[in-house]
Amino acid sequence: MSNIEQYHQYVYDTPWGAMFYRLLWEQLDSQVPDGARVLDFGSGFGHTAKHLAARAQVTAYEPDARMLALAEGGFTQASGDWQAALGDPRFDWILLHNVLEYVPDPTALVGALGAHLAPGGHFSIVRHNRLGHVYAAAVLSDDPAQALATYEQAPLASQSFGDMNLYDNDQLNAWLAPTQRITTVWGLRTVFGLSANSGVKATAAWQAQMAALERKLAVDPIARETAFFQHVVTSAQA
Repeated sequence: MSNIEQYHQYVYDTPWGAMFYRLLWEQLDSQVPDGARVLDFGSGFGHTAKHLAARAQVTAYEPDARMLALAEGGFTQASGDWQAALGDPRFDWILLHNVLEYVPDPTALVGALGAHLAPGGHFSIVRHNRLGHVYAAAVLSDDPAQALATYEQAPLASQSFGDMNLYDNDQLNAWLAPTQRITTVWGLRTVFGLSANSGVKATAAWQAQMAALERKLAVDPIARETAFFQHVVTSAQA
């Protein structure tokens, strides 16, 4: 099984994949209004694009042919050169979920995409959080040496997508300036990925109780700093 097929299995077939998207979609649904024009940039298998397409006008962009071969439908799908593929539309929301870690020039991409935001538009950005990776290495993987190296800024790599360039919210705000700024930050996968007990994660009781806990931790200003991911929403500068 290829790395992309393994990632597809994580997204669609595991209770922890389901938990991630359940929580992410709740956060998105609290912000994105019905009928909004949405660009899901780096849409992968189209899982979130399909969810939002039930009530919004969704365009998805994904350059990876391996992911497109496994992608869902129900929305406008673009690939290839993104500027040529998209043309010059304006969007109320642009999603960048686990994307900026893998692009060579995040400043340029954020600026170019920002030009496609409608007045009053927003970014929804999901980013890997270094401290969350530290906790995962130390607790889930029982690897304190890796945890210490990660804490001390060692390079990280994704099994599916290669080298990651982790960034923090101060860096993100610098990329967004002067037109956008961070207005909301949630934690995502704060604790549900720390246990190696896969069996309990398949139970309805665990899923309900863990979702309730994760919702509270997502908005706790201390707990969200330890989450594996952060979900960041931006708004136009005043």
